[in-house]
Amino acid sequence: MEKRPPRYVVIAYDEDEQELKVCTLPRDSLAGQMNAALVVPWRLEDVDFKLDDESARTIGGVVFGLLAVHQPALKQYISVTPHPDAIGRPAPSAE
Repeated sequence: MEKRPPRYVVIAYDEDEQELKVCTLPRDSLAGQMNAALVVPWRLEDVDFKLDDESARTIGGVVFGLLAVHQPALKQYISVTPHPDAIGRPAPSAE
């Protein structure tokens, strides 16, 4: 099996087309920008190395919330119950 170079998954909301765009980009192309980005770590150890339905729901909710912080028009479409661990935590800043 051919080894593929590492990639990042990027999720963006396109207001004009009103669609989410999911793509992959070479990790090297974004490495420098990650230093200036809001990064939400997701340690596999914290979920016993299980990427299951609950992990997918939690990560999806975080993604939607982060997109809505920077593109408030999207917020009206989101109806995800916040994860119990996130309740009471401050929302990410829009810096």
